Amino acid sequence: MRMTMVLIGIFLISGALHANDLNISGIVSGKNGPLKGANIRLNESSTGTYTNKNGEFVLKNLTAGDYTLKVSFIGYLSKEISVRLDNQDVKLGEIVLQEDHFNLEQVVLTATRNEILRKDAPIIANVLNDKIFAATQSVVLAEGLSFQPALRIENNCQNCGFNNLRMNGLEGAYSQILIDGRPIFNSLQGVYGLEQIPQNMIERVEVVRSGGSALYGSSAIAGTVNIITKEPMENSAYLKTNLASIDGDAADQTYMFGTDMVTDDLNAGITLSGFHRKRDAWDANDDSFSEIGKLKATSFAMKAFYKPSDLSKITFNSFSIYEFRRGGNKFDRPNHEADISESTTHNILNGGLTYEQYTKSKKHKFSTYLNYQTLERDSYYGAEQDVNAYGDSEDNSLVGGFQYTGKLGEFAGGSHTLVAGFEYNRNNLKDNAPSYNRFIDQTAEQFGVYIQDVWEIADKFNILLGARFDDHNLIEDPVISPRANILYKINPNLQFRVGYARGFRAPQVFDEDLHITQVGGEGTVITNAGNLNPEYSNAFSTSLDYNKYMGDWSLGVTIDGFYTTLTDVFILEEQGVAGNGDLLLERRNGSGATVAGVTINPKLQYKDKVSLQFGMTFQNSEYDDAVQWSETVNNEDKSYFRTPDTYGFYVLSWNASKSLTLNLSGVYTGSMLAPHYEGSIASDVLESTPSFFENNFKIDFSPKINTTLDLTFSAGIQNFTNSYQDDFDTGVNRDAGYIYGPGRPRTYFLGMNIQL
Repeated sequence: MRMTMVLIGIFLISGALHANDLNISGIVSGKNGPLKGANIRLNESSTGTYTNKNGEFVLKNLTAGDYTLKVSFIGYLSKEISVRLDNQDVKLGEIVLQEDHFNLEQVVLTATRNEILRKDAPIIANVLNDKIFAATQSVVLAEGLSFQPALRIENNCQNCGFNNLRMNGLEGAYSQILIDGRPIFNSLQGVYGLEQIPQNMIERVEVVRSGGSALYGSSAIAGTVNIITKEPMENSAYLKTNLASIDGDAADQTYMFGTDMVTDDLNAGITLSGFHRKRDAWDANDDSFSEIGKLKATSFAMKAFYKPSDLSKITFNSFSIYEFRRGGNKFDRPNHEADISESTTHNILNGGLTYEQYTKSKKHKFSTYLNYQTLERDSYYGAEQDVNAYGDSEDNSLVGGFQYTGKLGEFAGGSHTLVAGFEYNRNNLKDNAPSYNRFIDQTAEQFGVYIQDVWEIADKFNILLGARFDDHNLIEDPVISPRANILYKINPNLQFRVGYARGFRAPQVFDEDLHITQVGGEGTVITNAGNLNPEYSNAFSTSLDYNKYMGDWSLGVTIDGFYTTLTDVFILEEQGVAGNGDLLLERRNGSGATVAGVTINPKLQYKDKVSLQFGMTFQNSEYDDAVQWSETVNNEDKSYFRTPDTYGFYVLSWNASKSLTLNLSGVYTGSMLAPHYEGSIASDVLESTPSFFENNFKIDFSPKINTTLDLTFSAGIQNFTNSYQDDFDTGVNRDAGYIYGPGRPRTYFLGMNIQL
């Protein structure tokens, strides 16, 4: 009897001990097999892990009880599994995740300045990823942005190829470009920067339209474009090439390469990438002057992370960019021996460090960051063999800050996530253009403090309330930018959003001021009026977002509206001709302006076979008073210049077989008003441009070589209908700013992608 009791006691003790040492294991897979790095978390605690290279995971040392296991991976819908632990381990076997074709569960940062699922963000964040870059054969950021709702890339110079982003109809200076969430993209880089960021440096691009100044400070009136650079996920390497021929005449060659390396425990990793592009000049009308300039660019990027513990992470990122571009004529001669030459050489060096620390509960996160960028530019903007048209510029930017993110728990009827922090941004610009009597030495300093609360009520409402306080050295009084957004989940498939944000722009030097367009053999110079006041905006937005996965089919439709009013709006008006013959444009304060419109963005997916998405924007942009852009033309039209009332895009992909994919894409640009200055023509004219529909075709062939090597051959034609401007000015007296429509004519290309 005594022995029996002892055995029973030993059994009970061992069972109790085992009940506190239980495991949950399984394998996570996607459409192409096991998923390495899938996130495994228990909703009831901070316990979690990641899958290994075989997709396997084990959660160890758990106590008996009921749990909800959440499995997630980028690009897939997350899955929750109920698990009961009694007195033995649980083996879940294979957990298959479904592809998230519409990025509903993509983690986005830009909407709230904190990690949040796209479907839970109180303001819509659109995501531009590798799929769009690949389907459209976009090799740089500027080309890919054309395939996002309410975004349009415009071309502003037929000499050097200066381009600009218009968001919700507002020109580039109204949008804040971020790199990994930092506003380091300065005014000088903004002149050509959208073409300087290569595709292979980018993990994804998050686009948040409507006012974002409450989070990001000055110039985030139209919205923000956040370039998230690549971070290593697994050991891999690649080599990509794109060999293009512009109109079958001018070569455009691009080479991209890179590698990712991570440790087996995923606690450290590094990604390295390189990019080289060489493009010949191209002449559209046989007048010996280029419409697409000569280009040579080389860049390198690196991003590394180290996790000292499960609760901390250190990230270092850097990139260097060299770019030479030149447009005009007589490319074999020095700039000052050409009839027209616009030429720039950029050297950019950027580096940043971020430290993130969680508390043990993972409910609170502290992060601090520091980024620095230096840019040096040598330039020549001149005509008629002007030996004095050389210039040089230097732009140094520093951004540093601290942020707290905390899950504050349940009170006032819902859960709360608080984001608060401060940010210091300093930019010093020195620009020297002696021939145009332009000497700029400007320092812009901005110190901002922000706070916001995302209040989630019964999984139905997400309410964001926030504000930012900015002290800007170029604005006399501090600026307060409030923000309010509401997300209402009408049902699991339908969401309604409404929001308001106030924004501002400081009266500083903008990117278009640092480009000198040649008109009539002379330069066009932009200056700011001495008494320029800051510009303020009030932006209202609303949207309906419907997404449903129905077996083999997936359907999504987003309809959103925007309404923005501007006070003391910045306008450009002609101020005659300077003593050296240059055309002077002065930036002044106008009375106001209103920009309003609607964007429709349907999406359709069938299995992994067919995907279609397109976007169309209908808008109206008007000043309160017509802008008198010319001394010889009395303008009575209040419409914004270079802003079509309708524009849009589409992307269609068909996986015809496992090895063959066909892609169609296109960009539509409606009619717009475009100023046309005298020179090649007899007098100034405000032109109404035709509409354009640029269409592209691409075929990908991926033969199966072996399990470790992926090889893809590509071929296609961009703008195969050759929808392109046909009334360029000619000769040395041309107006180089009279350019509109698609950025390139019919272009043939061949590509290859080797992935290890």
